[in-house]
Amino acid sequence: MVLKSRFFTKALLALFSICLLDAGQMAYGQDKGQDNFDATLPGETEKTTVSTGDGNEPPARKSLWDMILEGGWAMVPLSLLLFATIALAVYLFMDLTPKNFNPPELVPRLDQSMAEADLETTIQTAEVSPTCLGQVTYGAVEYIWERGYEVLDGDTIYDLMADASQSFNRKRASIINWFSVISQAAPMLGLLGTVSGMIKAFGTLESEGMGDPAKLAGNISEALMTTASGLVIALPAIFCYFFFRDKLTGHVAEVDKNVGRMLNNLRRAVYNPDEGGYGEHAGAVDPNYGAADPNVDPNAAGGTPPPPPPA
Repeated sequence: MVLKSRFFTKALLALFSICLLDAGQMAYGQDKGQDNFDATLPGETEKTTVSTGDGNEPPARKSLWDMILEGGWAMVPLSLLLFATIALAVYLFMDLTPKNFNPPELVPRLDQSMAEADLETTIQTAEVSPTCLGQVTYGAVEYIWERGYEVLDGDTIYDLMADASQSFNRKRASIINWFSVISQAAPMLGLLGTVSGMIKAFGTLESEGMGDPAKLAGNISEALMTTASGLVIALPAIFCYFFFRDKLTGHVAEVDKNVGRMLNNLRRAVYNPDEGGYGEHAGAVDPNYGAADPNVDPNAAGGTPPPPPPA
């Protein structure tokens, strides 16, 4: 019994050792990859290596530049659209800043002159300022200087403010709209490159059949590469369009808010709330306004001029 148990123990150990050796060989074969595999038949002492390829080394991994070149002619206009997107984004990041819309050093100066109803100083300060706040304030205050304080109660002054804001930001709005154009043009160019690649693929099938799959694969790769490139360019362009549009809208809204506050300060300085007429700053309007008629009250120079005599 002891001999039999020892025999079975040795047999089990031998079988276990064989299983470990087979498992090690299988793991080694998997590490080497699928290009070469062990095709040794039972009973043979030598190993016969069978190659799955044609004897050449496996192709090297393609770089990003190689993949771009595979896209064909369509990659040229797509690359131009990519560079245009980057350049426009950098320009707008540098341009859409508070110093071009609401400079901190200009706001308190205009606030003070408007609160004191000093229109002449306000016009001089706003006219020389190359900012959105300066140009919008200049358009509003110049109209008040020419027509009188009564226009503060009308809607024309707000229309003039909107016109000045649009004139100042017309170039910026046009640049932002180019992102919308690029986001729509890039996928169309990618689709055109896809159609071109498929035409070449079917032409290869017609002329050579399936004799050389590498040429067919190259045409299909061109088709897929242009589509992917168009989408990669269009997605950031859409993001930039909405981002910079909202940023410009926010700056313009802040300018309108500041100018509206200044006009309210001017109303409080000009109107006398007790009498419902003009206050002590009514004479701050153009002093020559109404001076031709000696019967005109100087304190009402900013009011409505008398109507012309009937014809």
